[in-house]
Amino acid sequence: MSSIVRKSIANGVSFNSVNEERFKTAKISVTMFVPLEKSTAAGYALLPSLLAYSCKKYPDAISLNRVLSNCYGAGIGAYCRKMGECLAMTLTISGIDDRYTMQGEKISPELVNLLCEVIFNPKIENKAFAEEDFNQCKRQLIEAIDAEYNEKRIYAISQLTSAMCENEAYGIKRYGSREDVEALTAADMYEYWQNALKNSRVEVMMLGSSNPNMAQKIIAERFSQLQRRVPEIKTEIIKTPAKVKSVTETSDIAQAKLVMGFRTALAEPEDDTVPMSLTVAILGGTPSSKFFLNVREKLSLCYYCAARFDKLKGIVIVDSGVEKENIQRTVEEIKNQLADMQKGNITDFEIDSAKLALANNLKSSQDTLSGTEAWYIGQMLDRKLSTVDEVVNALNSVTKETIVKLANTIKLDTVYLLQPNSSKEAE
Repeated sequence: MSSIVRKSIANGVSFNSVNEERFKTAKISVTMFVPLEKSTAAGYALLPSLLAYSCKKYPDAISLNRVLSNCYGAGIGAYCRKMGECLAMTLTISGIDDRYTMQGEKISPELVNLLCEVIFNPKIENKAFAEEDFNQCKRQLIEAIDAEYNEKRIYAISQLTSAMCENEAYGIKRYGSREDVEALTAADMYEYWQNALKNSRVEVMMLGSSNPNMAQKIIAERFSQLQRRVPEIKTEIIKTPAKVKSVTETSDIAQAKLVMGFRTALAEPEDDTVPMSLTVAILGGTPSSKFFLNVREKLSLCYYCAARFDKLKGIVIVDSGVEKENIQRTVEEIKNQLADMQKGNITDFEIDSAKLALANNLKSSQDTLSGTEAWYIGQMLDRKLSTVDEVVNALNSVTKETIVKLANTIKLDTVYLLQPNSSKEAE
């Protein structure tokens, strides 16, 4: 895969370019990283979609869509994600690569300038966003929060995280709370916009075959006009739990959701997390994992049982869907499978299968420009930027001894259970 070229273009602003000629499209994104805090999470979560809704030059959806259509059907995207204990707000624009325009014209400058209009020149009225735009985006964010509550698997994982990290920033939900979103005003969002531009770490990505110098110059000029302060972006790592916590809730569901949170001894950017990713994959990250083959298939204790590792926080989350009568047996069997792994009971087939599955997943992530962008943005808080091939090579070099050693650092912290309420059981 193509490697990345990285340059500093302003205080706390880096420009990253990936020369990629496999696709007929190009993509430019601007991601602003800010510390995750309860008082600001809702406002920052709302900001990307509000900026993407319109701008001063194109003040409504009709005029903005018209100019996007004139750029061969270009598109603007916006989203917010939690990375460790920070929020990453991303705005993107994608369109046809300059090589494929009808008359040989260059549209990449138009795409970059349009993205800058959205970010740096939004539709502001008396130091507030336009009320109609604000209300629409606010409603959509509230709907997204409600949707997460209604999707009980996602909700259970979120509740486990909040309980496990209740005194850590990681326990804050990426959208903030519904109440905090409801309390936001259009004037508040003006302040969030100003703070994001002036008090964030910024990563600009340009992917495609166009010369990145033009985009770099345009974006550098915009950010250089600001008096910027770069916040410290760090995540608190707790390696050993004080005691195992248990949290139980009830809901109008038929199938219980069991989620278990574990602490590990390593996390980015201090440690190399590739071997731990493989360890967790063997435990519960692939169809050949211990959880899938034993807890789900052999013992039929649950409908699904999967493990995932957050490399920035150093925690492992195991979630499963179970019938109420199998809850305790599932908890014990998950513990047993981990203990078995810690004793060194891992076959070559399990290791090789996990390596192959992870390698295939990593390589397939590069099948789109968005996947390539996500690959590099996901490493911006790591020790270093690596290509997929480099990570695959690192995976293949991990030994059984290393896996066993890392498995022994995985310690249970919290057990969360969302179980059916009595009225649902009676049906």
